[in-house]
Amino acid sequence: MADPQTNPSSAGAHGGAKRRLLNDHQSLERLLTELTSSLEGADHAGLCESWTLFEQNLRDHLDTEERYLFPLVASAHRDEVEALRSEHQRIRAALSELGVAVDLHTLRKQSAEELIGYIHRHALREEESLYRWIDDNAIADRGLLAMFERRAGHVAPAREG
Repeated sequence: MADPQTNPSSAGAHGGAKRRLLNDHQSLERLLTELTSSLEGADHAGLCESWTLFEQNLRDHLDTEERYLFPLVASAHRDEVEALRSEHQRIRAALSELGVAVDLHTLRKQSAEELIGYIHRHALREEESLYRWIDDNAIADRGLLAMFERRAGHVAPAREG
């Protein structure tokens, strides 16, 4: 069954940017759970598949926020947007580092858990700031719709557990 976040029509045609973003965070959390399960089970093929899907979706999520959402609020909330952008850079660096570990079969659960904790704290920060500021914004909705359409076009949906 397809993940509703890869199907843009499931989120409605308009409105609810905050809801869509929160749902995307939940989808990313499910992918992280799947990734951790693959890591614990020593299933390298499953781990690679889970990692690829998670990394693609997370990078797309970060890019979408930076391209469509940050510009909407940057003038009124410059310091917070710069802090979020800095956190995005840190997340991307961690993704690159852990991606190499996945390829080399050296990814450890502790490293994955550290990334999970950091992403969780980052998500909470966004929910309390950025997402409140852009909710029900038509431009934000168009950016999010484009993200979900990209995913539906080239990324397999998350498996249900």
